[in-house]
Order: sequence, then C-alpha cells, then structure tokens
Amino acid sequence: MSKQWYAVTFVMAFATYWMVNLLLWYPWSISSNLGITLMLTASPVLWGYVIYKCLKKYRGRSLIRGALWVSFIFISVAVVGDYLFFGIIRNAMSALYEPTTFYGYAFLFSLPYLIAFIFQKKMKQTETIGRSDYLIFGMIALISILALLVIIRFNLTL
Repeated sequence: MSKQWYAVTFVMAFATYWMVNLLLWYPWSISSNLGITLMLTASPVLWGYVIYKCLKKYRGRSLIRGALWVSFIFISVAVVGDYLFFGIIRNAMSALYEPTTFYGYAFLFSLPYLIAFIFQKKMKQTETIGRSDYLIFGMIALISILALLVIIRFNLTL
C-alpha cells in the first residue's frame, strides 16, 4: 500500500476526530443526554462516511487488511486526541476514562470491518487520492481545532 494512502487516511481520521468534538461540544455543555444522543446518532454517521471514503481509496489486495489499517489509524488518532483534548487542553482526565470511552473505541475499531463487509462490492471500484483530499480534510481539521481552542480559551457558552 502506498505511503500516500496512509497519510491521507491519517489526515481524514485527524480531521474527523476534531470535527466530531466540535459538533458535540455545545450540545454536551447544555445537557449530557443531548451530547450522548448526538454522539450515538450523528457521530457514527460522520465516522462511517469518512471510513468509507478511506476504504474506497485503499488499493491493496485484501479489503480486510485495509479495514485493519483504518481501524489502527483511527483508534490511534482517537486515543491520542482524547488524551490531548481531555487530558491536556481541558484538564479533565477523570471524565475521559469512563466505560463509555472504551465502548466508543471498540465501536470505532469495528466500524471499518462493518463498512467493508456491507459495501464490499462498491469497494472494488477504488477512488484516487488527490490534493483536494488533503486540502479539504486539512481545512476541516484546522477550523475545528481553532474553533475548539477559541471556545475553550474564552469559555464561550450558549
């Protein structure tokens, strides 16, 4: 598999992680039930779509191997991102390591396999990796991180 695929998969995972955190920030600050509801409905759709796009760009022989790499990359980004976001930026490590966090990791780990299984026939027609993939997802990541930092720094609420 090409280094370019690993790089674009990492960028897409990184952008999705921060975009999902931005999406959940305000609802969760209003009500944990609202945040959990969004986390269980909107977040899986976003994660699933981006994982689908990553697998569509995979040109290896075994789609299961591609799903394994996507799982590894996405989980790595999520674990490190959670440590940075909750542990360092928000100083909320005690809120991080709840059972639901590990359920989320397990779901994120299994999602690429589920998508590969469901869309197995569609995955045979791969998509090319272009500069726009890096640009679009890089901008999503940058905007999401900057917005979260501004919200946290200035303690913005609804």
